[in-house]
Amino acid sequence: MDGRPRLLALVAALLLIVGFGGGAVALLRVADRHDAERAAERARPGGSGVSPGNTATTVPSAGLDRKPTAPPAPTTARPAPATTGPSDEGAAVVLKGDGIGAFIFGADPDQVIAGLTLRWGPPDGDSGWIAAGTSPYGPCPGNVVRGVNWRGFTVLFSDGATPRGQAGTRHFFTWEYQVDNPAHPAPDKGGNRPPLRTAKGISVGATVQALKVAYGDPLELFDEPPDGPQFGVETPEGALYGSVTSLDPGGVVRSIVSGGGCAKD
Repeated sequence: MDGRPRLLALVAALLLIVGFGGGAVALLRVADRHDAERAAERARPGGSGVSPGNTATTVPSAGLDRKPTAPPAPTTARPAPATTGPSDEGAAVVLKGDGIGAFIFGADPDQVIAGLTLRWGPPDGDSGWIAAGTSPYGPCPGNVVRGVNWRGFTVLFSDGATPRGQAGTRHFFTWEYQVDNPAHPAPDKGGNRPPLRTAKGISVGATVQALKVAYGDPLELFDEPPDGPQFGVETPEGALYGSVTSLDPGGVVRSIVSGGGCAKD
């Protein structure tokens, strides 16, 4: 009788050992599976693991560790366009027997004045429209006359009948070019306008010899009171005339005129 209880106790103990062992094996298998999953997680790109031997933990960046964006490359400054200086006024304005440059006798006064002002700047003087019979230029044709000048060079306008305009129409009819100092004539040094010349290169301050060389036989030299020594020459565009200090080769041109002109007092 005493042997059976012992046998039953022994069998029960064996059953407990077997049950415990099976549970332990199951626990080991679960642990192995978890280890395998962690290893696979580490192996994937972007995984949260670290390489073997490294213990540092990756901390998400807030953007403060980024390098500053490089500034844009500087652009090469382009040079400013060259400006035309006041000394470069384009093609020379030529003194002609039918006007000056592109402005022909008979042209509208406002157009002539605006064109010359564009080339030379504002005039030095403008008489406005004044009585023609008592003008500082002498008695002029018509009822009114106007003179506009750029230091020694004057353009005259009239409302009277002239070789280039009819009575009642204001028009350009004469230009006059004089040295700065008639008592001591000298070549024009320019200023607010450049020195002016004829198509043959003659300007105030030129010599009588230069006139002869430029115009040859058509040139006329004469001394006629009360105006004194003078010259005159007919060109393809019209007549040019003026005064000189003497008829000798060394005489100096004091004035050049073209157009109808005004009578002398």
